[in-house]
Amino acid sequence: MKKLGFCITGSFCSMDDMLSVLEELSQNYDIEVFVSPHVYQMDTRFYNHEVLLEKIENITNKKVHTTIQEAEVYGPKYRLDAVLVYPCDGNTLAKVALGINDNTVTMLIKSSLRNNVPIVLGIYSNDVLGNSGKNVMTILNMKGYYLVPMYQDDYKTKPKSMIACYKKVSSTLEEALQHKQIQPLFLGYKEV
Repeated sequence: MKKLGFCITGSFCSMDDMLSVLEELSQNYDIEVFVSPHVYQMDTRFYNHEVLLEKIENITNKKVHTTIQEAEVYGPKYRLDAVLVYPCDGNTLAKVALGINDNTVTMLIKSSLRNNVPIVLGIYSNDVLGNSGKNVMTILNMKGYYLVPMYQDDYKTKPKSMIACYKKVSSTLEEALQHKQIQPLFLGYKEV
């Protein structure tokens, strides 16, 4: 069974999708979960962080990793086959595009990239077709990164917003394990 690093960042409205994806992938992967400080420490109108972490641990039967020190050893000491950041919020996307390493998730990405582990990003951001768009294009030109196909989730009231298609995560991972980007990357509203 392949080992997957499953990273969760603060796109708070996407946690139900994330739990569905985590449940699905837990059938085929040995999963270690890593969370950003916002996920680990913040309650939002969408979830209580303690309840969310308990749900995650019930799915994986493992403790969630919350520190930079826990993530760092997955490069040199413990080998992962792939890393999935789902959801990948705009803040994390920008950090990854600029090489910033300052939390559990960005450390896991950095420590995994040095071992040629594919990094899959499932982007959820209200600004993909705005200022964050340059970060998407930067990532597409960086070796080792693969994106989950995405679509505009609410083009009438949030015209710059795009989210990863949760139905495409598994097939994106399969392609990324072969170092290939699944296509098409940008989906029409009716394709979802």
